[in-house]
Amino acid sequence: MLSRKISRLTDHLHQLLQQLSADDLAGEVEARWRLVEEAWANNLSRQLMLVEYEEHDQQLIGIHSQRRISLTSARPALNGYPKGRCFYGYREISILYGSDTPADIDHLFPHKLKRCDDGKPIDGVANLVLACTDCNRGAQVKFDQISALPLLERLHTRNEYLIRSHHPLQTGASREKRQNYLQDAYNCATVFTGSWQKWQPRAEGVAVF
Repeated sequence: MLSRKISRLTDHLHQLLQQLSADDLAGEVEARWRLVEEAWANNLSRQLMLVEYEEHDQQLIGIHSQRRISLTSARPALNGYPKGRCFYGYREISILYGSDTPADIDHLFPHKLKRCDDGKPIDGVANLVLACTDCNRGAQVKFDQISALPLLERLHTRNEYLIRSHHPLQTGASREKRQNYLQDAYNCATVFTGSWQKWQPRAEGVAVF
């Protein structure tokens, strides 16, 4: 008997419209849909596909049974939670090409920490955020500094949102394991870098998350 995959439209659509500009929304919806379609094509529950980020082309890559599949552009896929704001300082940002306030993709735990523990998915979705250029490469630039603990807590809240909202970018098996992963990575990063002073940007907008 053939199984039928049915998409249902719900009242959540008007919530998205309130949170995003129309142009940003179109890109995000397309990115989410591609993630779901790829999971269907591989007969996977969405949370069983490992999704990693490839920096050279800024794409999210699905990894399953040793196969790597280009899924979608990372910016639109990550744009739902921050509501068009920088993850760090809440400044307004846009995922549109040529925007005056472009959204950069940043690793909250810096890329060099792959040397700290190969088991930590530094390029995984759970470690990727959208940031303004000021925080990522401008006056308040983070570089390889370790973020302050409140930003780690904010990242955990974001990741829980991805899980509980049934967003295609789901990560981790349980709330406890996801929280432990972040705390372990934070402790490892602090010891590895030898830096007990943490990076915290100034707020540039209203705290919307």
